[in-house]
Amino acid sequence: MHTSIAYTDLAPTRPAFVPPLDIARAQARHVLDEANALDLDVVDSFVIAREFGGLCEVLRQVLAALDAEDGRHA
Repeated sequence: MHTSIAYTDLAPTRPAFVPPLDIARAQARHVLDEANALDLDVVDSFVIAREFGGLCEVLRQVLAALDAEDGRHA
């Protein structure tokens, strides 16, 4: 039975979208500003986890954009 979880491909797929570097930088700065504005004494762990995920995604996009400008395939 190839539909069971034992046969699923668990390797993460790399997103194909790579924004231009200036857009990736602007988005990263915006997300970082939002994360820095959190009051860690008030927010719960789910909000912190969501912000961390957002930071990881924009970091991936910035690095992919830098690689694309350098002519490398990330």
